[in-house]
Amino acid sequence: MSDRGEPVEITLRLSSLVSGSVFPEIDRWMIRCVPRDPSWRVVNYSPRTETASEYAGPIQVKRSDEDSQAFGMAVDVAHGAVANAHIGGDKGSKQSESVQFDRHAPLHAVTAAGTIERGRGVYYKLRWTSTQVLEGEKELKITFDVPAGFRSGLVDVSVVAFGRLPKKNSVTDAISQIPVLGEDRGAVRPLGEGHFVVAVHAEGDPVAWHAARDFAAAEIALRSQARSVRATSPARSLSTLLRHVAAKLDSDAVDVHSDWAERLIFANADPYTDPIIRRLPAEVRVVAIEYCDARRMVENLR
Repeated sequence: MSDRGEPVEITLRLSSLVSGSVFPEIDRWMIRCVPRDPSWRVVNYSPRTETASEYAGPIQVKRSDEDSQAFGMAVDVAHGAVANAHIGGDKGSKQSESVQFDRHAPLHAVTAAGTIERGRGVYYKLRWTSTQVLEGEKELKITFDVPAGFRSGLVDVSVVAFGRLPKKNSVTDAISQIPVLGEDRGAVRPLGEGHFVVAVHAEGDPVAWHAARDFAAAEIALRSQARSVRATSPARSLSTLLRHVAAKLDSDAVDVHSDWAERLIFANADPYTDPIIRRLPAEVRVVAIEYCDARRMVENLR
């Protein structure tokens, strides 16, 4: 912790739901948490790196060595019809040695964690094992060294689920699953992802709490407005390529299906100068400006 800063602990609760008729085989989560303010530095975080084993106890190993020797001889003598004799001999020895010991069960990382962005953020890699199930809620704690007088701020959180695609039974799905040259269909790959901007505030500060709540409400309104505009657009049935071509041919057209909302949320696009946002309908621009005002309030509250 710096001399002029103060520690602030942030608790993040991430929930996941695996749904659908066919469930994919999820292998791990990759989580990244990075604050928007460049002056924040990571002091501590949990959970830390943890290892576990699929075996409940140590593995027992037993080795046996056996050495055996044998020698035998038999002689039969027959002399006409008068005499019959049999001579035989056998000699053997056997030596057995047994050694038994316990071996540590192999360990693998259940949770891996560390700092990123030169100590500004934290990453977590959570694996789905027999001792850890990823579906449901996970709690993460991060302690940052922030400037004195902290009241509120923003943290970018990204979650990516890696795993294997589910096996499909229909003929159409089976054809679609035929791998192209050099592709491994059974390999671990991203199955889904989510990106969030989390507003954090000082505990016991009602003004900061209201600012964080208003920011969350403004983001919900912005996403809802973006979905509404895209759903009512007459070009919603066109492919992405055709929509881009149509936008190029019509100088007054606005591609409402573009990533303008994501750029506003994650890239701090300016609604007054962005070429797409400034040409959206007036009611949509109002919602975009209100979102930027709510974000600015959280970032600049001192």
